Amino acid sequence: MVPVSIDGSTLGAIIVVVFGAVWGVAGAIGLPRPWRTWGLALSIAVSAALLIWCLMPHTTSMSGTFRGGVYGAAVAFELAGITAIVWLLRRLRLPRYILPAVGFVVGLHFLGMWKATDLLVFVWTAVGMCTVSVIAVWLPDHSGGRAVDVRSVITGFGLALVLWTTGVFGLR
Repeated sequence: MVPVSIDGSTLGAIIVVVFGAVWGVAGAIGLPRPWRTWGLALSIAVSAALLIWCLMPHTTSMSGTFRGGVYGAAVAFELAGITAIVWLLRRLRLPRYILPAVGFVVGLHFLGMWKATDLLVFVWTAVGMCTVSVIAVWLPDHSGGRAVDVRSVITGFGLALVLWTTGVFGLR
């Protein structure tokens, strides 16, 4: 077996694809039981296929810039933001907005990733994630006896799609 060399662009693509899988699973959970299994399987299958593709040999054209301090600050602000927004929404008895709010905070963190790497793809990732999250806030949830939690499904699968796209087209 040939050892796989993982450069920065490959590692970045792997990370966003894995987080895409996490968001895809979150979206699948909003589906009714008969469809939930299909949603979970689809999210895992797409992510697995993309991970395999990420590990295939490729040439890189990335800048090679990585500012560890900026990256660390972006992640720290992301974690603090997620913690604060979850606490606030629970305190205000608005848990139905937690998923898109977290998605928005994660999207904002990609602006820090852009500053850490000089990769413009992270600006587009931030715009995509924040846009999906804002749209999702206005969608219905389980209330009213709905079988589908539209807000969770759109948030989860929408953010997964943004991250999968970043991994495939932006970082590879």
